[in-house]
Amino acid sequence: MEIEIFTLCDHAQDFNGKLVIVGTFDSISSSVYPFTHAACSLAGRLRFSEKESGVHEFKIKLIDEEGIELYPAIEGNIDVSKSVANYSTINFAINLGNLEFKKPGKYAIELYIDNEWQKGLPINVIKQ
Repeated sequence: MEIEIFTLCDHAQDFNGKLVIVGTFDSISSSVYPFTHAACSLAGRLRFSEKESGVHEFKIKLIDEEGIELYPAIEGNIDVSKSVANYSTINFAINLGNLEFKKPGKYAIELYIDNEWQKGLPINVIKQ
């Protein structure tokens, strides 16, 4: 499996197999804490080889600098079907609302496939 795209953004949508991403970012700032970020999206595109066809588990976590989960993990299954090509692609656009950050610091969104860590996406939460 290859991770072609894994990003936090203002908005994302899968439109008939085309992943639309608007306003990618990795930093959020506020002068007051706790701070609630009203809305954003997590966008991704995964490429699986023909040999990887089948059902795969996924998990997405939002953690703080100590590795503590801030919210329940997003979990599910990806059914990768065989394709006429030698690979299959899976797009995802997950809308995240009202993310609360209790203090400035380094946070991350982590992607796990089949219970194995695949990618971490840093989020710097900055005090203005």
